Amino acid sequence: MERRLDPPQQCAHHCDAPRHLRLSRRGFLALASLLLGCHTRHISPLAQPAASFPSPTPAVRPRSERPSRPARNPTLTVNVPDLPSTLAQQARRWLARLEQELPQHWTLRVTASPDALFHLRTSIGTPSGHPIGGRVFVPVTTHENLVRNLTADGLRALLAGTIDNWRDLGHPDDLPILRVSIEDDGCRLATAEQQVPNVFSLTEIADHGLFALVEPDSTVATLRILSIEGNDLFRSPPVALQVPELVEWLVLEGPTHLLSLDALPPEPLPQPNFTSLTVVGDVIFGRTVHRIMVQRKDWQAPFRAVADELSWADLTIANLECALTRRYAPPEDPRTLRFLSFPEAIAGLQLAGIDAVSLANNHSMDFGWQALQDTKDALAQVGIVSFGAGANVESALEPAILCAGTVTVALLGFDGISTEWYGATNHSPGTAPLRPELVQKAISAAANRAAIVIPYFHWGVEYTLVPTTFQRQIARLAIDSGATLVVGSHPHWVQGVEWYRDRPIFYSLGNFVFDQEWSRETKQGLILHLWFRNSDLVRYDLVPVLIEDYHRPRIATPEEATVILRRVQASTRALRS
Repeated sequence: MERRLDPPQQCAHHCDAPRHLRLSRRGFLALASLLLGCHTRHISPLAQPAASFPSPTPAVRPRSERPSRPARNPTLTVNVPDLPSTLAQQARRWLARLEQELPQHWTLRVTASPDALFHLRTSIGTPSGHPIGGRVFVPVTTHENLVRNLTADGLRALLAGTIDNWRDLGHPDDLPILRVSIEDDGCRLATAEQQVPNVFSLTEIADHGLFALVEPDSTVATLRILSIEGNDLFRSPPVALQVPELVEWLVLEGPTHLLSLDALPPEPLPQPNFTSLTVVGDVIFGRTVHRIMVQRKDWQAPFRAVADELSWADLTIANLECALTRRYAPPEDPRTLRFLSFPEAIAGLQLAGIDAVSLANNHSMDFGWQALQDTKDALAQVGIVSFGAGANVESALEPAILCAGTVTVALLGFDGISTEWYGATNHSPGTAPLRPELVQKAISAAANRAAIVIPYFHWGVEYTLVPTTFQRQIARLAIDSGATLVVGSHPHWVQGVEWYRDRPIFYSLGNFVFDQEWSRETKQGLILHLWFRNSDLVRYDLVPVLIEDYHRPRIATPEEATVILRRVQASTRALRS
């Protein structure tokens, strides 16, 4: 069955351009001869009117009465197979441009016939014909899979089916690999054990060891993207083009040497446009951290090992648990629970590219409202936005509205630890109280002003792995009220991730810049990376950190990261039980 290509809408680029391919005389004659030959041998009902068939009883008629012979215009036939939607769209656009460039009276016809002169094909890796488009993939698995990075050889082994267990790729436990082929918005793997129509169906597979290749623009947050040779493919998109197995080309096969295709460049590879946010846990500049910065005369010392991991995002957020002022002297007691440093410490926040901080916690008011106001003023002077505290409860609940990429983001902070003594009221300054009615009202109002709404809760019980029932109730209330996701801190330990109404709750990111060197758990923390397509969360990644020398977080080694992520998993599983 043949399908005639719909006439394209002529774009401005072609309005005044002559409709002809730039052929040499020899190429023109060769192609025309080839096309006319094909036209004669493969006449379709559309090209051959019924009146042109010979009469059963031929009769000689005067020349003026003889029916005219159909014009033998060249017909360029292209076989187009069943293609994934991304490649099908590229094929339509490119063929429409090709039709615009054909000489007058030439016809382009899309057909399912294998006898077509030209054929569209897909080709993984090195193109096997003339490229006219293509798409890029990213490798995905589940968040429960502790393998986070693949070597190029490991990726090839996965695709070739020569390994069957994630343990061969660094997983600490026995975890069989389930290769899944995706028909539309992913790669059709030749070695797959299972096949699904799309990425949405992939997420319904309850197998921690699944593996697939998906188009970046089709990723969903319940899947985790694997790095290649230590490179995150969302943060370094060109890396994917250096791995042939991650690129599928759409190519034109046939006597393309007879065509001059300089005027028809390939369709560009899809380039998804994501908004990125990064969030970290509790940051203090007081106590031991302050003394180290002063002794070393280095106000950026706490962030030097992690600045690159934080500063690349469109928006980076932290919970700042101290006052920054010269109104008072920092306490000399090494065990003090009142945290203060000088405004110079903001240099570390600047180095890390931190754009906004929550002050809704149990230490921002340690030295009173005037010291907190000094903190807010010092942050504002360098362009860092603060939220979660104010001159009264109304201003404390006011969200920070920022632009990140192409979307607006509303940030709110709620203090669930020191509400009774530091919480703002109608007539007194302080932190934003974590009370259900205030949470609901503030988030609902923010959802009318921004596409993405993120409440940052300071809550929970110190040194515990599992969130409380009250935390879970508040988190659900926040999402019911319009929160895009929920982030929390304060327990000094990392905690699990829970999904509610298809939105994630990150109960505790743990410590980040802190001096609790006395236990392994208090030295562990998480960097949370988030990616959005408009207001939809399409990916998150948890990057474990380990705090050293009483003040400095660094990226955890693979072995250290496994220990930290196992704790996150243990907390997550407890939430499911």
